[in-house]
Amino acid sequence: MLRLAKNHLDIGLFTNDIDSHHNFWSKTVGLKLDHELKFNKDITQHRYDAHGSVIKVNHHAKPFQNEPASGYKHLKIASANLPNQLLKHPGGDFVSLVTPGTDGIVGIGIEISTSNPRNMVNFYTEVMGFDLVATNTLQCGDTILFVTKGHAGYKTDSFVGPNFRYLTVQIYDADLECAAIKEKGGLITQNPRTIGKIARYGFVTDPDGNWIEISARASLTGITPTPDS
Repeated sequence: MLRLAKNHLDIGLFTNDIDSHHNFWSKTVGLKLDHELKFNKDITQHRYDAHGSVIKVNHHAKPFQNEPASGYKHLKIASANLPNQLLKHPGGDFVSLVTPGTDGIVGIGIEISTSNPRNMVNFYTEVMGFDLVATNTLQCGDTILFVTKGHAGYKTDSFVGPNFRYLTVQIYDADLECAAIKEKGGLITQNPRTIGKIARYGFVTDPDGNWIEISARASLTGITPTPDS
């Protein structure tokens, strides 16, 4: 069982068109831009708050090279102030605003499309330690994951690519949790590394190749990350 540092999952996407995304997330969806985080000359992350979950809109300076879509197809956000509606963000992925409590969503819900729902559910319950709360429906903290049968994601060499690309689980010890996931049969696609004094993080991928960030962020854990040796 993961030791969560916060009770919400985050979701990350990449875009070359940050202005259109800013208008969408701030004006159409009504989320607050919490802050921006510049990782390097190519990537700046714009972090929008959704009930404690972060919608990580990563502005990528370079064009994408026809990377295939991930299996993260649809983001659902609880909204008490705006009417229920089905939208698409500027990159084309679905985003829904729903009444709080719809299908158990009090923060965000994320739809994962796969050709093998049983295999996907087994991974998220047995390897990641998420809770099965209904048929093909999982929960981590207060975030709901809906596993649906459809077009699956693809295995890629990097989590960087257009549109929704990765989930983030905030925990206390990235090395410990990645080791535990590996012991249960999970695939570590990026060993833990440290970024400044911000976080220590690694990546795993699910059976379809969808990326999941395992992050120990100092602002949540109160622990300064160990520098890379």
